[in-house]
Amino acid sequence: MAWLVAGCVRIPPERLEAQVLQTEHWRREYEAQRERMEVVAMRLAALESAIERLQQERADAEQGRVALLEELVRTEADRHLLEEHNAQLMARERELNELREMHEQLSDVFYESALERARRRLPSVRQPDAPAAGGGTAAP
Repeated sequence: MAWLVAGCVRIPPERLEAQVLQTEHWRREYEAQRERMEVVAMRLAALESAIERLQQERADAEQGRVALLEELVRTEADRHLLEEHNAQLMARERELNELREMHEQLSDVFYESALERARRRLPSVRQPDAPAAGGGTAAP
């Protein structure tokens, strides 16, 4: 061990204390940096979690949008079918109104025709009574 002591240079205590102080300063700086890094890491983890939530919400919103678009397409198709059906019903209603009008006209014609036939038959049945109503001037 004698050769180790002889080969070592003595460091003055002031310099040793300065090195200890500097080492202590760098250790505190390291601890402070480590704490800041932990805070940054926690913030980063929170931000990543928020980003994942937002991405999930966007994905859900996109699925909802797609579902709404599909429902809109189905609704538009249903509306188109209903419009076509309504147009058919309106055409049938017009036809029905025309048929009713024709029926009324035919009923009027039939009634007038029946009335005319009845009038024609009525004078032939009442003809013998007709001269009596004339004042009796006609000869038998």
